[in-house]
Amino acid sequence: MKEETALKQIILREIAKCRTCRFCVDVCPTYQVSNGVETFSAYGRLQTLKYLLTGMLSLDDALVYSLYSCLECRRCERVCKSKGQDIEICKIMEMGRNLITGKLTY
Repeated sequence: MKEETALKQIILREIAKCRTCRFCVDVCPTYQVSNGVETFSAYGRLQTLKYLLTGMLSLDDALVYSLYSCLECRRCERVCKSKGQDIEICKIMEMGRNLITGKLTY
């Protein structure tokens, strides 16, 4: 449990580095094919993960689908880096998925 809490804090700290410029949204291929559903963008996924970890959202099938729909193409990371930030979005998503996987019921 202690390790889970530490991982949760690391993830939340990394998400907090985001300046919410949202340049990552438009370059995301899953966002583009979703007709503009923001939870299918890098920014939307980070926010979803943040709200799941802080207890503001409850885990359901739609959120799991959103988090796991990332192609990990890293377009979001390239645009993030070009705008002066260096957030490893795919790494954050992977850590977040690993953390919530233990909460899934089959």
